[in-house]
Amino acid sequence: MPDPNPYEGREAVMYDFACSAVEDENHFVYILIPGDIRPVERCDRFEDPLQDSLSASGLGEVTGGGSQLGEGDTVEYCGIDIIVYDLDRGIQHLKGELCRLGVPSNTVIEQYLPERVDHPIH
Repeated sequence: MPDPNPYEGREAVMYDFACSAVEDENHFVYILIPGDIRPVERCDRFEDPLQDSLSASGLGEVTGGGSQLGEGDTVEYCGIDIIVYDLDRGIQHLKGELCRLGVPSNTVIEQYLPERVDHPIH
């Protein structure tokens, strides 16, 4: 079992998701996509194509998504929760797919276990 949760806020939630995935012998990663991308656009542009690709390759699945509101009526960033069955192959697959889907250049895949790593897309 991983160490007690060392994070606060959003990262604490992501770490808990990662711990739950490990219990099922899987891996959790979070894709943080900066920019004012609304939920319907996030789903159409990124979540649905990623789910299709992960399912077809047998590498994982999309398990959720969300948005961080910014000032006024803006979205600061959005995110996608992913379970992958093989961490290294899953991250490489996601990087390729995210590039193909045209995510912003400062998008990262956040990994929490076995260690905290940000994987840049570009």
